[in-house]
Amino acid sequence: MSAPRDVLTINVGSATVKAAYYAMDAQGVLITSAARAKIAVLPEDAHDARSADRWLSQLLVQLPARAGQPSRVAHRVVHGAARPGPARVTEALMTELTALTPLAPLHQGPALRLIDAARHRWPGVPQVAAFDTSWHATLAPWARRLPVPASLHAAGVMRYGFHGLAFASAVRQLSALAPALAQARLVLVHLGGGSSLCAVANGRSVDTTMGMTPLDGVPMATRSGSLDPGVVLYLAQTRHMPLPQIEHLLWRESGLRGLSGGSGDMRELLADTSESAGHARAHYALRIAQAVAAMATSLGGVDAIVFSGGIGDGAAPIRAAVAERLAWMGLRLDPEANAAGVAQIHAAGAAISVFVVRADEEQELALAALAEPTP
Repeated sequence: MSAPRDVLTINVGSATVKAAYYAMDAQGVLITSAARAKIAVLPEDAHDARSADRWLSQLLVQLPARAGQPSRVAHRVVHGAARPGPARVTEALMTELTALTPLAPLHQGPALRLIDAARHRWPGVPQVAAFDTSWHATLAPWARRLPVPASLHAAGVMRYGFHGLAFASAVRQLSALAPALAQARLVLVHLGGGSSLCAVANGRSVDTTMGMTPLDGVPMATRSGSLDPGVVLYLAQTRHMPLPQIEHLLWRESGLRGLSGGSGDMRELLADTSESAGHARAHYALRIAQAVAAMATSLGGVDAIVFSGGIGDGAAPIRAAVAERLAWMGLRLDPEANAAGVAQIHAAGAAISVFVVRADEEQELALAALAEPTP
């Protein structure tokens, strides 16, 4: 099958929807730079079935006219369970992915509604789903297994990991920046509205901080990250908090928002001189540093660390705070390079190389669209 000439990618995040248009030649080589579009999504709109078609229209007006006649559409889908790679969208696949919605409530439903809207708008155009979980198909068995009975593991209660498209992009960019490190021991640090880390050996995921859902791991903008399960039992049994309220609390009111008592946006917290904002920043940097050390332990050492995501590539003070916590392991930054946000920010002679990249999930989606996905 020849490569499509025009690819539209759609990427649903927890607070935004992004699209990109790629014009390809007959061999699938990019002819022109990708055109990109982005819109904000309000929480109340994210679960409104009528929103998806409107989002598509808002994105398309920001793109070239040809984007409205794509040869193929690629969608980011956060949870694909054990699927190892992209797949052509079918009714059976939609049923399978819909069943996973409770495991990724901020992303899965809106993404599936956008797929439906795209299928309705372009009924003859192949739709491809690319899954964040697929990157972690190579997780070590000891990382995949959660400490629950085997019967639950067999039923799918296991670590899946997320941010796979961002991690794939980070490795791709590192391969261009420092080819000798591409097969080394890497800790990928993706920090944004959602944040997670990944241990990579020989270009493959070995371990990661998120688990069965994107709620696990380090604290995030509004998500709690790892939390004593007893807290959930206490809220339900002693405080008699309804489960929907607990779910909202953990996904929407915790993390940086809960710690600061106000905003979960790191840009606002960096500008805020209050004690609570300072505590939120310090807590976040400490948990990131601890997670870096945990991922390095999974690898038996670390050769390079790669920061990405809106906070990872845009918040030099957070990178500096993380590095300060990890000075004991030989992590040292060049202050000027870090402040400038250039690609290579480690100090001369440092034991660990440190890079900053801007994850390009849309490019990974376009590459998935050019692959030969199976139903």
